[in-house]
Amino acid sequence: MNSNLADVAAGEGPREAAPAARIGTASTLLMLIRRELWEHRALWIAPLVVAALMVCGAVVASVKYHLTEADMSRDDAPGGMAMFAVMQGAASMPLSVVSLIVVAFYLLDCLYAERKDRSILFWKSLPVSDEKTVLSKLLVALLVVPLGVFALGLLLSLLFTGIWEVNAAVGRVPPIPGWDMLGWLKAEVALLVCLSVGVLWYAPYAAYLLLVSAWARRTPFLWAVLPPVVVQVLEHFTFDTHYVRDLLVYRTYGIWPTLFGHMHVGRGRAFALGSAVDQLNLGAALTDLNLWIGLAVAVAMVFGAIRLRRYRDDT
Repeated sequence: MNSNLADVAAGEGPREAAPAARIGTASTLLMLIRRELWEHRALWIAPLVVAALMVCGAVVASVKYHLTEADMSRDDAPGGMAMFAVMQGAASMPLSVVSLIVVAFYLLDCLYAERKDRSILFWKSLPVSDEKTVLSKLLVALLVVPLGVFALGLLLSLLFTGIWEVNAAVGRVPPIPGWDMLGWLKAEVALLVCLSVGVLWYAPYAAYLLLVSAWARRTPFLWAVLPPVVVQVLEHFTFDTHYVRDLLVYRTYGIWPTLFGHMHVGRGRAFALGSAVDQLNLGAALTDLNLWIGLAVAVAMVFGAIRLRRYRDDT
């Protein structure tokens, strides 16, 4: 009987532990992501506040201003889907700008703050690896927040459309002409494609901020800003060249001419995003060598942030 128990303990134990480990990995990442959203509430509070202000502004504007049929029938007046594109852009742009600022400061602070307040000692006492901790922060910045902003922008654009239709029902504005559900779906796909390409393209910036957060002992913002500035100044006065500046400018805007290379926008008209999905050069963007070089650099910097977190606690 003892031999049977020993066989069971030796043979069945490892087979039962493997599924638990797999489940534990997903649960741990989910727990860590929820922890980040709970500790850094500005990640979701700031976009919600901006969205609430925009809705209030839309309601006030709908009461204060009137639009006649003559205004909608002008040659340069946008059509139905183009009008929705304007609403979608008006909803997405402020949310994106605010979220970009909040995410940048989050990445600079997330690994630095846990050393500063010594909470890293508590988290290191838990069975949570440095890899999962750093990756959870990167997932929050590059996946959770962008998708949340995209969903919030979609909801806002629908709210703006609803406010417009309510005012059209009471005769304050004419109804939006030419509404097309297929065009609306294409507009959302186009925005989602742009979001995905943008996340991949800007991943090196996010990884760099994480690396600085893991390395800096104080004032991580200065350590993130000063090295690129100093290198550009030294390059200019030493070699009279601007390679670093050109690299940073290209890394900021370079993918968009590739993605929108064949897109044409009519003069004086709002561009209907519904037609954008057919004109996006997604293949050229995803096969751009610089995109994958940037991702490789991002992986290297994330690995550096993991190693720094493992051995640096500022104690």
